[in-house]
Formats: sequence, C-alpha cells, structure tokens
Amino acid sequence: MVSQSIPTPETETPPPRIPRLGAAASGLVALLLAGAILAIPLLGLLIAPMALLPVAHFQAGGTSGVRAWGPVVGLLAVASAAGMADFALPLLAVYLLLVVVPAVSIEAWARWRWSEGRWTAVTVLTATILTLIAVAAVAAPVSPMEAVAGWLRSQAASASELYEAFGMTEGRADLALDAAERMASWVLPSMFVAYFVAVLFWARPRLGLLGYPMATGAFEDFQNDEWLAAAFALAGIATLALSGTARWAALNLLVAVLILYFVQGLAIIRAHLARWIGRGWLVRWGVVLLSLQVPMPLFVAALGVADSFHSLRPRVDEDGGTE
Repeated sequence: MVSQSIPTPETETPPPRIPRLGAAASGLVALLLAGAILAIPLLGLLIAPMALLPVAHFQAGGTSGVRAWGPVVGLLAVASAAGMADFALPLLAVYLLLVVVPAVSIEAWARWRWSEGRWTAVTVLTATILTLIAVAAVAAPVSPMEAVAGWLRSQAASASELYEAFGMTEGRADLALDAAERMASWVLPSMFVAYFVAVLFWARPRLGLLGYPMATGAFEDFQNDEWLAAAFALAGIATLALSGTARWAALNLLVAVLILYFVQGLAIIRAHLARWIGRGWLVRWGVVLLSLQVPMPLFVAALGVADSFHSLRPRVDEDGGTE
C-alpha cells in the first residue's frame, strides 16, 4: 500500500515591512538627503526627493510629522540667527520646500480625505507662495526682478571663460545671457516650483507603500480640481492688470497653475498612448521629453485646461472597451 502525503496549504507570505525610524532619526535623515541638492551638483537633484520619505513614513504611523521635522526647522532657525545664515538659511529653505510642505499636505490629505487634484493644487500653490515670499525677503529692499537680474549678471561674468571653451563668441554669449536674464528675472521662482511638482508626483504613487490609506489612481486618470480654473483666470487677470512686484507674483502663480495643467495634459496623452503601446518606462519618459520641447509645453497645458471643461480621455463604450 502506497501512502499518499496530504498537501498542506501554503501560507501567504506577508508583504515586506518597511522599518519605521524614530522622530529624531526621520528628521535628521531627511535633512541629510535634502542637503544633497546644495552639496552635490546635479546628482543632488536626484537624491533630494528622497528626503520626504522618512518623515512621510514616520507620520503614516499615526503620529504628527511635527515631531520629526519640527526640531530640525528650529535648529536651522537658531543657526541662522547665530551667525551661520549663509549655510543654514539655504538649507532651511530646501528643507521647508522638499520635506515640510509635502509632509504637512500629505497629513492633511489623509485627515480630510481630499481628492488627488485638490491635494496637488493646494500643495503646489502653497509651495509657490512660500517660494515667492522667500525670494522677495532675500531681495529686499530692491525688487525681486532687480535682485535676480544682478545675480545672473554676476554669474554670467564668471562663466564667460566656459562659453569661450565651447566655441561661443563673446557677442553671442552676451545676447544669450541678456535674453535669459530678461526671462529668468521674472520667472525664476517657477523653476523651483516645476522641480517641486516633479518631486510631488514622484512621491505620489509611493504613499501606499509608506502606509497611507489614500488610494492613488493611475497617472492617466489624474485630473486637477475644478476650482483651479478660477485660480488660472484670477492669476491671468492679475498678471495683465498689475505691475512691479505684484505682477511678478501673479505671473509666477499663473505659471504654477499652468504647470499643473501641463501635468494633466501629460495624463491625457498617456491615457491615449496606453491603449496602443502600453505603460512602460519608455512611453513615460518619451512622452515627457517630447512634451518639453518648445512650444509643446503650452500645447500640452492647453489640453489640460480643455480637459477641465470637456473630457478628452478615451471614452468607455457599452461593452466595456474604449473608443
């Protein structure tokens, strides 16, 4: 008689648990990662987004994130007042932008159950306003435009030898720098906001892994909140009607809104491409790189604005397919 072994039911392996750091460790690790953007040229731009993760993971356990980032902010503020402002103030600004503002907004999203569109709009506009206040405070008593133009002129003078090494004549270099100075003196804060939006959307699909209850949908389903259209109209009118520093602030708010609509336009393009060539990394980066070529950003942002009033996504037919 041959005995048969009775198979035992397999137990499911639980998902790996990400170790949660304490409050002090989370804040300090976030500080080290955020500081990479100032200490490591170019590569720091890729390292700094990870600064949000330890603080966001800490507060996902049900504890307020203030316990993690609060002491670090206080320490940097004290260092700034104690004569180390050249080092501590830039680090404080980066820490506030990349860690504190997103962490507070994620905590508010989890508590008040916002939609994804409302969360991104509130977070991005808050970061834009704080950036404008910081730039205006550093530039005082002159206007932000004059301060940024002076900084660009000083940087251009030190980079003249670099342009000559690349074969650019002095006259062509001066023309290029004059054009960059005119534009950047007005929209430099928007460049920081664009980077902030990229960090936010990089962290967005990882919130579930960190332990948050909010369900983030596929990127092609992303849509801005309806009231962003009102912010777009108000910022546009203010840009045309105001002058000086007030116009500078309104213009940067308008650009921040357009960046959000640009993201929505990317979501529309990806929703259509996903039907034909999938959702691989090549599709994602290919669409982004093509959409950044001038004048494509304005066209993609216009798609996002139009989608807020009439859906441009693939429609679902009665059989469950798309058309």
